[in-house]
Amino acid sequence: MYITQNNRFVPQILWFICVLVCGWIIVNTDYRTDLSVFLPSEPNKKEVMLLEQLQNGAANRILLIGIEGSDTATLAQIGKSFVAKVRSNPVFSHVLNDQNVIDPAEQKLIYTYRYLLSPNTSADLFTPETLETAISTNLLELSFASGLLSKSLFMRDPTGEVMALVDRLTPVQGPQTINGQWFNDRGDRALLLVQLASAGTDTKAQEAALRLMQASFKEVVQSFQTQSRENAQKTENIGIVISGPASFAVSTQNIIKEEASRLSAIGLVLIVTILFYVLRNLKLLLVGLLPVFSGVVAGIATVSLGFGSVHAMTIGFGITLIGESIDYSIYFFLQRSQTAECAGNNPMFWRTVGLGVMTSICGFSTLLFSGFTGLMQLAAFSIAGLLVAVLCTRWILPTLLPQRLSIHDLNPVGVWLRLMMEKGYHFRYFIWFLTVGALLLLLSRQDYLWSYELNDLSPIPAALLDLDGELRADMGAADVRHMLLLQDKTEEQVLQRCEQFLPRLDVLVARGLLGGYQAPCTYLPSQAKQIQRQQVLPDQERLEQALQEATHTLPLSVQSFQGFVEDVSNSKALPLLRSDKLESSTFGITLSVTLYPVNAGGNRFYHALIQLQAPLQNGKVGSINHEALQTELLDILNEQSVLLDLKDDFNSIYKTYLNEVLKYSAAGFIAIIVLLLLVLRSLQTTFLVILPLACAILFVTALLHLLGSQLNLLNIIGLLLVFAVGSNYALFFSSSQSNMTLASLLLATTTTGIGYGVLIFSQIPILQTIGITVASGVFFALIFSALMAPQSLRKNSGSISQS
Repeated sequence: MYITQNNRFVPQILWFICVLVCGWIIVNTDYRTDLSVFLPSEPNKKEVMLLEQLQNGAANRILLIGIEGSDTATLAQIGKSFVAKVRSNPVFSHVLNDQNVIDPAEQKLIYTYRYLLSPNTSADLFTPETLETAISTNLLELSFASGLLSKSLFMRDPTGEVMALVDRLTPVQGPQTINGQWFNDRGDRALLLVQLASAGTDTKAQEAALRLMQASFKEVVQSFQTQSRENAQKTENIGIVISGPASFAVSTQNIIKEEASRLSAIGLVLIVTILFYVLRNLKLLLVGLLPVFSGVVAGIATVSLGFGSVHAMTIGFGITLIGESIDYSIYFFLQRSQTAECAGNNPMFWRTVGLGVMTSICGFSTLLFSGFTGLMQLAAFSIAGLLVAVLCTRWILPTLLPQRLSIHDLNPVGVWLRLMMEKGYHFRYFIWFLTVGALLLLLSRQDYLWSYELNDLSPIPAALLDLDGELRADMGAADVRHMLLLQDKTEEQVLQRCEQFLPRLDVLVARGLLGGYQAPCTYLPSQAKQIQRQQVLPDQERLEQALQEATHTLPLSVQSFQGFVEDVSNSKALPLLRSDKLESSTFGITLSVTLYPVNAGGNRFYHALIQLQAPLQNGKVGSINHEALQTELLDILNEQSVLLDLKDDFNSIYKTYLNEVLKYSAAGFIAIIVLLLLVLRSLQTTFLVILPLACAILFVTALLHLLGSQLNLLNIIGLLLVFAVGSNYALFFSSSQSNMTLASLLLATTTTGIGYGVLIFSQIPILQTIGITVASGVFFALIFSALMAPQSLRKNSGSISQS
């Protein structure tokens, strides 16, 4: 079908409507940055629990905050004023800034519910022998204490349950407190801990909360500065730093947007400069960028419609499409400039370009079955982007341009390239030598070739990770790598499951395999456990009789402990403690992190986390022997009670699915060979197309390894891109081409290399990896395709072959 003067506006109108629709979809798309998209989309039960913890765990709502840049006294005052300002805001569920995490209201709660909370509550606790020992011990300690509160508490709690619970529920590790404010060891950074009320996956709400904190901090500082000139001088350099999953998500999203804008601008300026020199026409240049623009918006819209959200890395990947999509415009412009009539409709030219696009789509389509949502997004983006870019070049560009283009004569460039091909013919043996050497290197180093660290895929810049490490060290935050993850249908059932582990964990702590643990059933025993404890509490008559026997040798009377008797009697009739009673307390922040509901597969479950702490070794925090713990707890572990080493477990899942991706990539490679055989109908021509690409990929892979890089999932993506771009070069070089066509290949390689090469300067590690892999790969794909082309084509300057 040819575009005529009468129907040339139809494609333009359709294109404009499609762009508007895609633009509306993009504006209303949800963008994400978490690593869960690189984990399986059809996980088993254990993987479901891991993914829920990664995506929806309450820890995702925790923020660590530091205030620095002034003296200790000023930082303490600013910190307390800041907490007072934001604590009442419903955006934040908890705001903590001092070690006294048990306030008077919580002390009263502990006092009232001490016998329902205490693991010591049993019939043995109220025997005459136990009471006598407890009273004697606490009486001796009381003789060294001072204050009416201690004496009053002793009379109502002679067994010491309140103080034991305070010690049990108060975190052992934590930062120092100065003037009622947390500080790091040096005293130059005030510390706060905040829990957001919004879900961990609600990036927009998190961003609003972060802006609110920044604005509130600015108002607090300005208010402090207006009090005196001295205050203004003290706070001249004061600032706030924020870290945590929510901060990572928002910061990374903003950084990727900035990087996309900055690198796209740099790449476009360089590409536009080169193209303007060649095309010498501003209109022609702008028209040539339409396939790039169309491909990017179509790719993002397709991913949004197909997956409901777009990962930030997919946006970064959109930058790279500039390099490949502009190739189609270059091929088309230079092709049309050399023939007088219907150049843009040359069937042989479009057959070659179309076959190149088909090989790219064939390679990427295998990733749609990889099981990784992230890779499936990239595949969908690439397929949609490339199809739309080539369709735009084929049907839109001809309607916007004259039949014959007058551009810079690149025939001399083509002649030079053909001359280099002739002179470099014997270098093909050197390519063979390099390829064999690369293959032997990769085979000999295959055990060290791949990185199975999921963190290598993280889009979080190193500076943010360093800050997070500093704040965690300042806060004395425990390592949450090792934990028990429990799941059940209701909150009560999961709390009962939690309680089954506590006696075993206490034994492991006593044996030194663990340094301690933090469990939700410590703060909130199950209803069944509370009822059981109530039932073992003695009635008033029995308790008074036991006290009579316990105090007959002590200088105290039973009447002295009348408050104790009343409290035990009242505890037998107390309403059971429930989670909603703890929501407004500082215990709530711990409970919400370790006990929370999740929705999976349309069903609602409850998760309980028992965080395991490493034992001390030579006065320092050591490491947890995961295998030993697994052995000790093996009889009570099952599909709903899982012992996790988050780092190793996530890496293990990633390793399994990375191997699957390699298999799918190999299947894609085979599918491309079959496609070329079917279309080209020649084993020799197919071999000439595949050979330089295979050599380039092997050489680039070995080069990356020699430079100290272990390959990961992103390198696979990069090598697929190399194959996608390089297939165009190899297809053109496999048949006779004019000097102008050869020049277009060199120009296309230059623009593609720039499009991907600018990613090397990105702050985002994942974009750097793709940039290095693809920029070097397309360069070697062109060189190898040119030097390994059939000898008969090196001296042929004729027109396009009809092969």
